[in-house]
Amino acid sequence: MKKTSKIISLLLCVAFLVSTLSVIAFAEGEKILGDVDGSGTVDTQDAREILKMASCIIPADSDVADMNGDGIVSVDDAIQALTKASNTGGVVIPDKNGENYLSDDPNNEFIDLIADTYDVDKNALVAIYSVPDSGTNYVLQFKAKGLVNKTYEKSPDNLYRVYHIGLAPERTISYTSGLTGNYNCSAAEGVLVFNLVKTKVMQQYPDYFVGL
Repeated sequence: MKKTSKIISLLLCVAFLVSTLSVIAFAEGEKILGDVDGSGTVDTQDAREILKMASCIIPADSDVADMNGDGIVSVDDAIQALTKASNTGGVVIPDKNGENYLSDDPNNEFIDLIADTYDVDKNALVAIYSVPDSGTNYVLQFKAKGLVNKTYEKSPDNLYRVYHIGLAPERTISYTSGLTGNYNCSAAEGVLVFNLVKTKVMQQYPDYFVGL
């Protein structure tokens, strides 16, 4: 009888151990929304991969990549992944190391830098930056209206280019737009940053930009 009890106890222990390991294995294998590369965190690489899925460059994984739960993988999902990455330590929106400021002053150091580097009309530029310098400073360029007397409607729909300025003294400048990116920004990341600035960053200033 004692031998039977020991066998039953042993079987119960084994069953408990197996069930515990199964739960642990399930927890370890549980997918994180947005973590398409399985690294355990959502970062800019995941956002780029989601953008590729949205562009049909690679097969879409709606279980992980569908950030907004609408059943399809789109650019909006990539933007949400990039936003999530920024909230966990990435450098996307300039609000991590100080207070945000917006300026269209032609003497602003960021506007001055972009105007001189790229030969852009200062009236077309708006700087969004942090103090102290966070390394996530942006200068927004808007499309011109009129051939002789140029005017610039500073609205999301009229946004033409976004320049990202890194930390001083290196101050690496990267240009991003709605179509392509170059310098220090891949094309995919360029699309993401452009759209993030248009749909998230500009929305922080509804009293300044037209149409918000």
